[in-house]
Amino acid sequence: MFDRIRLYSSVSLLAPFLLGAASAGTLAGTSPAAPGNPNRSAVYGGGPFYSGGQAVMDDLRASGFNTVILWSIHVEANTGNLILNDKLVASNGSYVGDPGWPARLATLKQQPTGVTRIEVSIGSGGTKDFAAIRDLIAAQGTGAGSILYQNFQALKAATGADAANFDDESTYDLNSSTRFGNMLSSLGYRITFAPYTQQSYWRSLKNALAGKVDTIYLQMYDGGALNDAGSWSSAMGMTVNPGLWSLHGSGCLQGDAPAIVQTRMSAWKTAARITGGFMWLYDDMQACSAKAGAAQYAQAINAAVGP
Repeated sequence: MFDRIRLYSSVSLLAPFLLGAASAGTLAGTSPAAPGNPNRSAVYGGGPFYSGGQAVMDDLRASGFNTVILWSIHVEANTGNLILNDKLVASNGSYVGDPGWPARLATLKQQPTGVTRIEVSIGSGGTKDFAAIRDLIAAQGTGAGSILYQNFQALKAATGADAANFDDESTYDLNSSTRFGNMLSSLGYRITFAPYTQQSYWRSLKNALAGKVDTIYLQMYDGGALNDAGSWSSAMGMTVNPGLWSLHGSGCLQGDAPAIVQTRMSAWKTAARITGGFMWLYDDMQACSAKAGAAQYAQAINAAVGP
């Protein structure tokens, strides 16, 4: 995802038709990609997931999204400190964030709930997180004594995260990212990707991680608005889960309303055989709740990709 601003192009208005046709053409005459995780509906969220209190957790539990992605963990150069947006959460191998946050997160999976999975997203556009990871690995490795190992171990214990979501948008260093992914896997994280470009890099990283990657969240908005779900699925050897940006901006006039999300996801299911999708961004859903909230977006994805 991103801290940078890439304008949501007017091409998004035509994308349901252009991309659906392109996906069908891409898949014609090719072997189908291996399925991703079936019927996954995921939502990314920033500040509200940390500081929004129990009300946000309860909204997510009742929303219909089954995957919650905590955005975004930044890795501080030299120290290896982990910072959730602007909040320090792990340092020197210990969780140092809000003492009430782990208990609140734990309620996400407590019945009654639709949430079955929590992910921590690492990186974003306009940051140097994966460069910091590269340099820390070069200096310390990825063993149990390294600060990356210790801090991500503490983060997993605090959040109960099932997976680590790679959102590298600048460094693209295959060697260090492979070592990092293997380290996270040894700590019990599954690995997921959130690409919008550099397809060959992501394909190489998926192959290098040898079965540890179980979901690819493909950005289909903003800088990724012209991505083709079918061609990415074929290239990656796994059906991608495409994502869209909810209503946002001044007057909530940018982005996609739930009805458009359902139309586009349904088109991708037909053309590219998708089995899941995601929404960016819960923070905007809160800001535009008078028009549509999390439950409406989850319903749009679930209706489109469900059986």
